[in-house]
Amino acid sequence: MKRFFGAILKGIQAGEMILALASLTAATLLIIAQVLNRYWLRFEIMWLSDLALYAFIFFMFTAFAAATWKEGHVSVDLVKNQVFKNRPVWAATYRVFLVILSMVILGSLFFPLTPFMKRAIQYPEYGTLVRWFNTSWLMIWLFIAFVLVMIHLFVLLRRDLRELAKAKPPETVKKG
Repeated sequence: MKRFFGAILKGIQAGEMILALASLTAATLLIIAQVLNRYWLRFEIMWLSDLALYAFIFFMFTAFAAATWKEGHVSVDLVKNQVFKNRPVWAATYRVFLVILSMVILGSLFFPLTPFMKRAIQYPEYGTLVRWFNTSWLMIWLFIAFVLVMIHLFVLLRRDLRELAKAKPPETVKKG
């Protein structure tokens, strides 16, 4: 069972990286095409910037989930490195606290986000310049990214709780 969930998590993580790479590549190529068109080709292609923006937004939501999994998000490591230096129990407690705090904040955002996602499914909205692109997909993908982040946070919490259980206070040296 553990291998099964491990394989599912690895598949999710690989999918996130592939989607992030594909959407960032698409956004970059569309922006290059837009610059080439503006200064060299001079065709009337106004929708390139909108499509590049949609690809970039998709990338950001995917990168949001991937950064949580890789623990590559912005954090204040100074506190962890200096205050909890040589204090493994406190350092592990601090990591557990940060993950729980992240889960609480993310969980509080689920409530306002859910009606937007339901509305996006029920009433598709199309772009003004890219008429065939359903912009509601961006809202749906944001919700999916939140779910992926929450999954990653649960995995990190499980790992950090295990480390907290294994952490031992430093040996006290008796003088004299």
